[in-house]
Amino acid sequence: MKLRILSWLKLTVKAVVSALLFVCMGIGIVLMIQPHWDTNNLWSELVRISQQSPATVGIVGGILLIVWLLLLWQFYQQTKLSELIVAVNKLVPQVGDTKSQGLQVKRWGRRLQPLAENVNGVFEAAQQAMVEEHEIERSKDEMVTNVSHDLRTPLTSILGYLGLIINDSEQQKLQREEIMKYAQTAFDKSGQMKSLVEDLFDYTQVHQVDFKLHWAPLDLAALLQQLAVNYELEAEEKGVVISAVSNPTVIEMVGDPDRLARVFMNLINNAFKYGEGATFVRLSAKVMPDDNQVEIRVTNNGAKIPDESIKRLFDRFYRVEGSRNTKTGGTGLGLAIVNGVINAHGGQVRVESDDAITSFIINLPLTPEEDELLD
Repeated sequence: MKLRILSWLKLTVKAVVSALLFVCMGIGIVLMIQPHWDTNNLWSELVRISQQSPATVGIVGGILLIVWLLLLWQFYQQTKLSELIVAVNKLVPQVGDTKSQGLQVKRWGRRLQPLAENVNGVFEAAQQAMVEEHEIERSKDEMVTNVSHDLRTPLTSILGYLGLIINDSEQQKLQREEIMKYAQTAFDKSGQMKSLVEDLFDYTQVHQVDFKLHWAPLDLAALLQQLAVNYELEAEEKGVVISAVSNPTVIEMVGDPDRLARVFMNLINNAFKYGEGATFVRLSAKVMPDDNQVEIRVTNNGAKIPDESIKRLFDRFYRVEGSRNTKTGGTGLGLAIVNGVINAHGGQVRVESDDAITSFIINLPLTPEEDELLD
């Protein structure tokens, strides 16, 4: 390890001073173990003892040399530790810099490498925490902006059309058909606002720290069949065939029936809105062999989801069309709610999409862990 000049100087002084002390200690020990002196000269006496008892002098010198070397090694380790502390202190201001690489582990020797690795681990965790904090702040700002936009757009239309109707109450220039048209438009825009508020409420509930599911036994196959029946009329209006199949025909599991129903409703609505050109929407479920898992797929044969969009599909307010235009009526929260509910159930959700079909694939445990039931 390359120590700073001051560190080397301190280490050298400690080595020299300790060496002198150990030499004096060795001389004292050798002289003390002699029963009597034959001369009054210290140097002559040492020479005589070394000639008459070389083994004794060698043993004492060897022991003291080993002890001195061990002490010198401790001085060296203390110096390296001091250097490590200085290096760590220099890292503190760099926590916010994601380009900072941390400590060079190999530089600190075998004994201090584990400590340096731990420091790097803490440093990287702090960097990640800073990045996540900035991302959360940015996400909050983005969320407020998006909510404001999505509420303001229909609200502006509602106020505009209702204003036309109210202002015409005295002049009565508008025909009944026009009044009904304006009222219907205001009503439709109110529905968009209601949908956004409900989605926003569900999203915030799902992502609360103390969010809890209402666990209950349910028949997943029957739930999917019921949802398919409920959407038959809407599917017929869109020229789409909706169906549900399961294997086995009865799939008993434990979950939150209302939340899971909301998940599948969001995925069906998503297929209707974004599955352009689709002729069918199929709900399928099967129990995985030798596993406490059930796989559910919501599949349609509509337009392919671009590869660059798949990774962001479950981000809040993200829309594949890549604009703030709500022509599809979506709020951009539906899939974020799906992801939150499935994660709360201890499951996973992913997307597969090609030119033939698009599938949202959910894996859920049939029976949750005991700690999840207690939460």
